[in-house]
Amino acid sequence: MPLAPSPTRAGPRPLVVVATAGAPVPGWVRDWADGEPDVVPAGPALVVSAAARGADGPLLLLRSPAPEAPRTVVVAVQEQAADAPVVEAAVALSEACGARLRIVHAVPRSFGARSVGLGEAVQRGRRLVGGAAAGVGGSAVGELVRAWPHEVLDETLDADLLVVGGARPAQPTELGPTTRSALLHAPCPVLVVPRAA
Repeated sequence: MPLAPSPTRAGPRPLVVVATAGAPVPGWVRDWADGEPDVVPAGPALVVSAAARGADGPLLLLRSPAPEAPRTVVVAVQEQAADAPVVEAAVALSEACGARLRIVHAVPRSFGARSVGLGEAVQRGRRLVGGAAAGVGGSAVGELVRAWPHEVLDETLDADLLVVGGARPAQPTELGPTTRSALLHAPCPVLVVPRAA
């Protein structure tokens, strides 16, 4: 199933797979990409660099050994409109693989129990994940986590594949800490999808 094009771009965007240590591209990636994706044998640093330069399409980082088709896809969201293409890609991938979809948003721990703005941040996060999950339908689950966003990307993530947004359109050469941390440290494959403008 090909990725849906971003509203700000014309036509479908090619999938680029970055495979570390010569990891082969599994069949589920080819099926989802609707053909043979471009494969670059390199490491996470290349993906960070390409995503920070505003890659034209999604980048998939595969670590060796090549993973089986994901059973759980986790998508990290920050903003409803900007992350719409990110959620769309996660939905398409989870449907193509028959995987469970989790939509996750983190409210930073910098909001203490009595912090001004904590209630608003939690309500905003609930609306964000609830709206994204409702918009997706099916069995998508929205989750609000109290942690720094990059902290939810460790081995407790319980994901077979993580989907994150690329550089923000207002800062096209700068990846956020969540995406950078995911590419460098997540224990599973990571798909970086360009955000909407």
